[in-house]
Amino acid sequence: MAIMRCRDHGPRGRTRQYVASVEPIGYPETALICGSANCNAPAFIMLEEEEKSAYDRGERIFQAFSGSMMKVRAR
Repeated sequence: MAIMRCRDHGPRGRTRQYVASVEPIGYPETALICGSANCNAPAFIMLEEEEKSAYDRGERIFQAFSGSMMKVRAR
């Protein structure tokens, strides 16, 4: 499951392993904001291995939360 983080607040101390970061559509003028507390910087989409493989195959839409709460589109 993808998460959103800026360059300064990558995914640290998480049980999931994120292997790549990709730009959302419109970066840096994107609606995606870093999910780190007290940070309002534009965010990248952080992908796990399976999502990175899908990205490499051309997939550009990723689930940001479990279920259908939010999806994000990568460049």
